[in-house]
Amino acid sequence: TLDHQWIHVDEEKAKKESPFGSTIAHGYLTLSVLPHLWAQIADVRNVKSLINYGIDKLKFNQPVTVGSEIRLKVKLQSIVNLRGITKAEMKATMEIKDCPKSAFDGVIVFLYHFND
Repeated sequence: TLDHQWIHVDEEKAKKESPFGSTIAHGYLTLSVLPHLWAQIADVRNVKSLINYGIDKLKFNQPVTVGSEIRLKVKLQSIVNLRGITKAEMKATMEIKDCPKSAFDGVIVFLYHFND
């Protein structure tokens, strides 16, 4: 992300001065893991192309400290056929192991173009 704030890169300073006691992953870096984790959750077949259409109501709730374990929970909210393109909206929550707050919540929107 090219964000070189000390809270992301200076381990010693973060141990002493950060309210989290450690360096933290940049929020957008955490968000960038979403497609990788999504591919481990869903096996959508016969896809010609998948377009990331957006994320609605994205909220970063808790920083992810370096070394934390994360997982993605996804729940289908809606699926609509838009003249041959399938629009899927899914509630996505990135959880942090042993943490009561999620790293982020939002509604991911994908457009699926399927093979004929």
